[in-house]
Amino acid sequence: MAKHSVQEILQQHLSEIVTRQNFAPHQRRALQQLAICRTAKLGGHAQYCSAGHLNGIWYNSCKHRACPQCRGFAAAQWRQNTESLLLRCAHHHVIFTLPEELNILWRYNRALMSDILFSAVKATLQLFAADPRYLQATPGILSVLHTWGRNLILHPHLHVLISHGGLNSEGEWLEPKKAALFPQKPVMMVYRGKLLAGVRKALAEDQLKLPPSDHPHRTKSLLNKLGRKPWVVHFCPRYDHAGGVAKYLSRYVKSGPFNNGQLSHVDNHSVRFKYKSHRTQRVEVLTLSIDQFIERLMQHVPLPGKANVRYSGLYASSSRVNLNRARALLGQPVKTGSEALVWPAYLEQLGYAPTCEVCGLPLIPVSVAEKVERVA
Repeated sequence: MAKHSVQEILQQHLSEIVTRQNFAPHQRRALQQLAICRTAKLGGHAQYCSAGHLNGIWYNSCKHRACPQCRGFAAAQWRQNTESLLLRCAHHHVIFTLPEELNILWRYNRALMSDILFSAVKATLQLFAADPRYLQATPGILSVLHTWGRNLILHPHLHVLISHGGLNSEGEWLEPKKAALFPQKPVMMVYRGKLLAGVRKALAEDQLKLPPSDHPHRTKSLLNKLGRKPWVVHFCPRYDHAGGVAKYLSRYVKSGPFNNGQLSHVDNHSVRFKYKSHRTQRVEVLTLSIDQFIERLMQHVPLPGKANVRYSGLYASSSRVNLNRARALLGQPVKTGSEALVWPAYLEQLGYAPTCEVCGLPLIPVSVAEKVERVA
């Protein structure tokens, strides 16, 4: 168990934090939910076996997407569902980063900018996938939005998983013409052009909210300047199996950017946490004030109703027939759906036996209210 937790910080400082900082409604709700996760305020549940033996009572979890302490089951479910969806073939992991100069627009237009980012990456990959020089087929594409760096700064980027091959218009499975899936520099240039075009369009249509001190002409000048600079598009080494990337992404898709185990010191004024630096590849330690830490954390709370994971190509929900055709061509079993991960199976994965300590029968989770009725 972690020595310190985000919940500990919030339980001690929540009232002061919300008074001093101007959080959006969805961020305030996140703070409140994280503070009461697995406490009496959310009620509880008990576990009995069918013979009536009580095996424990626990408080309920908040299940908020930003909670660092209760999303293990959700992450495991997402990982199993994703691994079930993915083709059992090699995949490429590509990271598309938003330039730091556009972070200010992201802060004022998070929903719009995330849509522009997803659309630009999708259009770029579709363009290269359709090109006869590279693939001339439709691959499976899974895109996951991360908005943070390891030290919790704002760092929007997409992790994209692309199958090594795709289905062409004749229903045949084709693999890339070259060792590399797509050429890195041309991909960067097309991605840069499409994202900037999306931002310019939003600006021209008055959809883009600018900072109070900014002006459309200044923003246009910035976009022109960015069009002449190289952007970060990182092609990772090819994965022979996509499960490794799915496992990596599952830790962040359902439980946010921070792990309680990173906290090394907490007092009434400051927070100290460790992280592995991308720049030095070493574990570094950062000390922030309570307000600075919570502000950094809250800027990554997912927007309500906004998907941070999107599927396209063969992995789109509308392409299940073509996906199964690809599976058949690759000698894999056709799937009609994925088997949901259930709580007892999850406990078994963690090494816990979901059976009664007294008689060995399977356990049955029930609410505390039902427990009271049983006892009565």
